[in-house]
Amino acid sequence: MIRINTIHIEEFRGIRDLTLDLGGKNFGICGPNGTGKSGVVDAIEFCLTGNLTRLSGQGQGELSVKGHAPHVDYRDDPDKAKVTIVGTVPSLKKDITIARSVKNPRAASIKPADPELQTIIQELQSHPEFALSRREIAKYIITPPAQRSTDVQNLLRLDQIGDLRKSLLSYANKCKRDADEAERARALAETELKTTLNVSDLDREKVLQKANAQRSVLDLPTLTELTPQTSFKEGAQGQGKGGKKPGVSKDVALADLAALLIAVQSGEPGAVKQTKENALASLKKLKEDEQALSLAMAHGFITTGLNFVTEDACPLCDKPWDAEELREHLKAKLLSAEETDTLLKELSDALNEITARVEARITGIRKAANCAAMLDPAVSRLELDAYANALDKTKAAFEAFEIDPSQIENVITALEGNWWEVPAKAQTRLDETHKGVKSLPDSSAKDKAIDFLAVLQDRYERVLGTSRTAKILAAKKSTAQKIYNHYSTVSNKVLEDIYDAVAKEFTEFYKVINDDEGSFVGELKAEPAKLGFNVDFYGRGTFPPGAYHSEGHQDGMGLCLYLALMKHTLNDKFTFAVLDDVLMSVDTGHRREVCRLLKTKFPNTQFVLTTHDRVWLQYMKTESLIQKGQYFGGWKVETGPRIWDDSDIWTEIQNSLDENDVPRAAALLRRYLEYISAILADNLRAQVEYRGDASYDLGDLLPPTLNRWKDRLKKGTQSAKYWGHAEVEAALLKKLNEAATLIQKTNAEQWAINKSVHFNTWENFTDKEFKEVSDAFKALLDHIRCKNPKCSGYPYLTPRKGPPEVLRCNCGTTNINLKTQ
Repeated sequence: MIRINTIHIEEFRGIRDLTLDLGGKNFGICGPNGTGKSGVVDAIEFCLTGNLTRLSGQGQGELSVKGHAPHVDYRDDPDKAKVTIVGTVPSLKKDITIARSVKNPRAASIKPADPELQTIIQELQSHPEFALSRREIAKYIITPPAQRSTDVQNLLRLDQIGDLRKSLLSYANKCKRDADEAERARALAETELKTTLNVSDLDREKVLQKANAQRSVLDLPTLTELTPQTSFKEGAQGQGKGGKKPGVSKDVALADLAALLIAVQSGEPGAVKQTKENALASLKKLKEDEQALSLAMAHGFITTGLNFVTEDACPLCDKPWDAEELREHLKAKLLSAEETDTLLKELSDALNEITARVEARITGIRKAANCAAMLDPAVSRLELDAYANALDKTKAAFEAFEIDPSQIENVITALEGNWWEVPAKAQTRLDETHKGVKSLPDSSAKDKAIDFLAVLQDRYERVLGTSRTAKILAAKKSTAQKIYNHYSTVSNKVLEDIYDAVAKEFTEFYKVINDDEGSFVGELKAEPAKLGFNVDFYGRGTFPPGAYHSEGHQDGMGLCLYLALMKHTLNDKFTFAVLDDVLMSVDTGHRREVCRLLKTKFPNTQFVLTTHDRVWLQYMKTESLIQKGQYFGGWKVETGPRIWDDSDIWTEIQNSLDENDVPRAAALLRRYLEYISAILADNLRAQVEYRGDASYDLGDLLPPTLNRWKDRLKKGTQSAKYWGHAEVEAALLKKLNEAATLIQKTNAEQWAINKSVHFNTWENFTDKEFKEVSDAFKALLDHIRCKNPKCSGYPYLTPRKGPPEVLRCNCGTTNINLKTQ
């Protein structure tokens, strides 16, 4: 993968012109909602992949990258919307520059033009899982098992396993349908041959006996064996008197019509009737659940609904409903997957048997219709064709259900229809046809023999052909099913091994950030087309994450599972990841642990982290997770994000003063001090008056924070004296006096008691007066921060809870002992 050194963004999303120097290291971006943080995340994704999930994902409707990725003022000029990333590919030890324009998002300019670098970018385009947003965590945690299987396999680059499984299953089902159809055709061909021979079973001796009886009439040699090459009509020549063959072979037609009429008059066979009734019962059982199951191929609607029941409401209509009661209600209606699968297979067998009967009836009716049309005078075939067409629709309904079980209404209607009984008008035409055939003049014995042998040959060859086809397709069906079963078994075993390894990593990571759950264990269970996920809850058993764990814990699980999956997928190639507001709902008591997890378990991964919580950003700095960060203090459509940077804020204030714009300089200083005061208040555990709406202004934060700073210096002085560290005592005493002087120059101590001396009056100062205020605060902040230029961080108290023991910075240059015993 890649590591980013710099990113330059122009007229993209809400950003007009912005360059960030990440230096190839972890980088934090902080700012309130709506200040442009996600615009940077979008720019990274766009530059690396040419796509933008936020604009092209599920449910985005009419949104598009070309239409909505450019800044709103350049929506008609997408060529102006550009992103350029300069980075390094660690695996190749090569630098790379990637540039894209929204005008042609799929065409990236990659320099140098190195095929290996091109391959890296192509891989990122096909698998952009390097970015994880807060809203995407849920797809690994609170999601149906089938969808989790798809999402996880996509991330693991194993999506082809699921795709191939579906293809093999689809192919196996098609082979089964083809084999069933071929077997029905074979059985029908045998029935026709038996009708021709007037036998109840096809015995070689009987076939030869019947054939030889007719051959003897023609003085033809006797056939002694029956083989696929046997020709019953070999040697038969001429067509009787005058060589003219009548339009209808009377004996054959009478045999076919007799068989059809007997079948019609006998009524529906008991076996068929029972099969139909059983099929109807099963279908109606399914129909009762149709609203929930939809009887789709995955028959998963209720199952999906059950997985989405995570609170006391219906997941579809939001109607209040006790979660457990709703689950029981759904389960009462739900046929289990195994039951449904068994039921569908039984239905398939039953419908296949009935379809064979329908096909036989269609064949008989169509033969009768052809015969009717060949009589002289001809009998109308319209009614017979209409009946045959109706039977075709019945057959089509059965076949459609085989492919898509959601077609339940049509198959029920077809089965309930009285398809066995011939309509009255069609029956009349059948009787007329039978009468017309019977009235045909009898042919000579030789003509009868010739006709018989010709029909026998035709139907014998049809039996041979359909038998070969049925045998081939049966073998194909068997092979396809064996391949599918074998693939499912092997792929499940492979996936189980992978998921076991991922679950082990996930468990380890989760324990790092939740040391109060020592017995915690996570389980990933692979099933065909599903991935179950259960986690331990304080030794009471394993349950889905949404059952008992809080949202903060679920987010922690989502992060840990994502990291475990990425580590397993990429191993040492996992060099870059974007975590967009992912850490926000992780329990506040586990912030340091999360930072340490990322730092210690993934030391070679560059994380770009966004957050709207300034405390989170400071934690990242405190734990040395990030060395560099950027604060977005505001946003305007005309200018884009308002960047706060320690290194240039004073220059910007001075520039405003040079233009005699004191109000702007005052606003800049006030907003910057609010940002720094919040960080210092948290670092020093200042005693700030609590506000339920968390709306603290500078007057609320800064005075108690500065008092706390002086108090900690005093405590450090007392500790140094107690332990006999005279030099340290003197240095701290000097720093304490310096703090008092600098604080006094800012007048901040007086804000609480004298409202007239307050930051709200800064706008009324002259530029000279305000310059003194600005310089005083700069000197004060420089006094507090670490003097090591590589650190320059603000000190913080450790531990986070309980009596503070040390006031220190990240690098240890500031390290003030507070213990006195």
